[in-house]
Amino acid sequence: MELCDFSTSGQNRQIHLMGICGVGMAGLAYLLAKRGWRVSGCDASTEAWTQALRAAGVSVTEGHSPDHVQTCSGMVVTTAVAPDHPERRAAKAAGIPVFRRGEVLATLLSGLRGIAVCGTHGKTTTACFTARLLQELDDDPAWCIGGATRRLGFVAGGPALSSDTLLVAEADESDGTLASYHPAILVLNNLDIDHLEHFRDVEDLHACFKRAVTQTREAVVACRDHPVAWKVAQSGTVPVIGFGFSSEADFRADDVDCRATLTAFNLVYQGNKYPVYLPVAGRHNILNALAAAAVAVRLGHSVEKVAQALTAACVELPGRRFEVMVDVPDRHIRVIADYAHHPVELRKAVEMARLSEPARLRVIFQPHRYTRTRALRDEFPSAFEAADEVILLPVYAASEAPIPGGGIADLYAAFRAAGRTPTLLARSIEEVENHLNATTRSGDTVLIAGAGDVIALARRLQASWSKMPPPPPAATPVPLSRYSLFGVGGNALMRLEVNHIRTLAGLLEGFEQDRFPYRLVGMGANSWFSDLFFPGTILQLVPPENGAIRRVGETEVEVLAAVKGMTLLAWLEAEGLSGLECMDSIPGTVGGWLAMNAGAHGGCIGDHVVSIRCLNHEGKDDTLINRSCGFGYRTCEALRDRVAFSCRLALSQATPEAVRGKRLAIRAKRIPLAGLRTCGSVFRNPPGDSAGRLLDEAGCKGLRVGGAFVTDFHANVIATETGANASDVLALANLMRDRVKARTGIELVPEIRGLDFQGMV
Repeated sequence: MELCDFSTSGQNRQIHLMGICGVGMAGLAYLLAKRGWRVSGCDASTEAWTQALRAAGVSVTEGHSPDHVQTCSGMVVTTAVAPDHPERRAAKAAGIPVFRRGEVLATLLSGLRGIAVCGTHGKTTTACFTARLLQELDDDPAWCIGGATRRLGFVAGGPALSSDTLLVAEADESDGTLASYHPAILVLNNLDIDHLEHFRDVEDLHACFKRAVTQTREAVVACRDHPVAWKVAQSGTVPVIGFGFSSEADFRADDVDCRATLTAFNLVYQGNKYPVYLPVAGRHNILNALAAAAVAVRLGHSVEKVAQALTAACVELPGRRFEVMVDVPDRHIRVIADYAHHPVELRKAVEMARLSEPARLRVIFQPHRYTRTRALRDEFPSAFEAADEVILLPVYAASEAPIPGGGIADLYAAFRAAGRTPTLLARSIEEVENHLNATTRSGDTVLIAGAGDVIALARRLQASWSKMPPPPPAATPVPLSRYSLFGVGGNALMRLEVNHIRTLAGLLEGFEQDRFPYRLVGMGANSWFSDLFFPGTILQLVPPENGAIRRVGETEVEVLAAVKGMTLLAWLEAEGLSGLECMDSIPGTVGGWLAMNAGAHGGCIGDHVVSIRCLNHEGKDDTLINRSCGFGYRTCEALRDRVAFSCRLALSQATPEAVRGKRLAIRAKRIPLAGLRTCGSVFRNPPGDSAGRLLDEAGCKGLRVGGAFVTDFHANVIATETGANASDVLALANLMRDRVKARTGIELVPEIRGLDFQGMV
């Protein structure tokens, strides 16, 4: 079966589409069925489009299986389907040809009077506007677009396909299949740098567009305002029709009035003006409408009728194109989802959101692909100039492997270096959702942007906020910066001090039953807190005025976990009890020492623990003896799901002078951290090696993100300065880890509690 067969009748042959319920594949399946093919398809989820596909005679199966290819004579896949997918491997083993979606759509369109819409941005909206405009002008077009609107209808449409059928298609350049199109009319919106994961360089990207231009049969419609697109549009031999705001454009917008929900302008053509009113916002949507108008006039419609029809044709945008997910009018709160993932698109989306004049514009952005993030990293920050707050989520990989310079920490560092917009770094959608639930206030607009699974956040907020908007922020949130020696962190809902074990037991039991989040804190010597709101309680153990430390034998002591480590060492020195001198100058409480099995210079607290009295997360009292504690390098396994309240330590008798001498000797060996806002070592030593050495050899000394920096005397120590935030520390630690991994393959594990990377790579 040759690829060109798709441009003619399918002659009742079987074709199978993987991912058939995606909007682009569903449209292609419908068109192939119209062309006479017997079409089957499968998808992990069949919620979207299945009913309409089955009504058109397409067989849709939920789930994937190699058995699906047994009866087909060809398979169609998207770039999201990996070459080693079992179903795709089965097709290859059976000698069944596998085609890319773009190739098949290109051959279908080339056999009709096809209108291919291409460009780096705006393809989906322009294609929808064009198809709807032709509908309004009674042309009865078919279409295949990577988006849908309610008025346009199903993802494809039109009559039985014949050589004179108008087919409007969104022609994708991302995988190079744009070069396969031979359209009657080509629309070229713009041409910016993108998709360098596929193209060798910018010249290769431009060559793909030039190929489509040279293969166009009747006319090219191109944006006169975009120098690169306009130059590429001249590559062919057919007429080039320009649209834009430029005085040199054939179809020009003049007297523009852009508002939050309405755009008005005069369409200027051959010296005449025609008033147009669009019930959508944004100057870029004027360009999209002008492109559609130019196509319609080229097809023979009068400018007067086209201008009149634009208002009805351009009444709505495709899904996830500035889609209002939540609107709470009485509190002026809105949540908007937008597919924007390129700096040019993001700037336009942010500017559109600003038109409604929100009290505060908060943008949640998930970058799409590591290659794009690295290539455009320094261009992203300026796109958010009109935002009041930006929260960055980890990069959506889209099947790519991480690459140096393309991670979310790299992008965050670029934002901090630009210094234009308050920027926070989140590790998960759940973290952002909690933050928004707790901090959204009247007048806020939340713009959720990106082409990955960030849409799940928009849907979650839609499900919850549409029924019950978030309450006003807590009047007196608890600043978490006071509980970390870094001096950074966001806010928590509340804080409780506890100095009695029965009180602690009751709280833990209640928290467990209500599934209420909490975090136990001490001095903050080994703690990091996110900048994003913590929707729970900060629980802090505090010692009583008397009886926090007592002898329980000749050389054994019992000490409460809330006691500061240095307080304990001073008491032991005065009592002439030796054994913990190795802990000198290690900050923190006894509870923190136990949880991390803190130590230095060949010793650790776990060496001297007799028992720990603790509570599990249900508030049940328990006493652990040393061998059941699970002490290891910087860990106490038993305290992962328990809270230490007190412990018994075994020491040896000495004189106060001898203990003092040992403490001073140990203190002289310690890293000089006095005066620094730091939690000490960031990463644990990997087996048989030193994290400090690995980080030093990776060039981490002096590395900086915002107000966080790696000290110049030890590569495993991060310190902060005034103006730093928790996101700076998180990003910097991530970059340090990445440098070591890229150089050695070793993935360092954070030693600081809370400083985990979750979804960050």
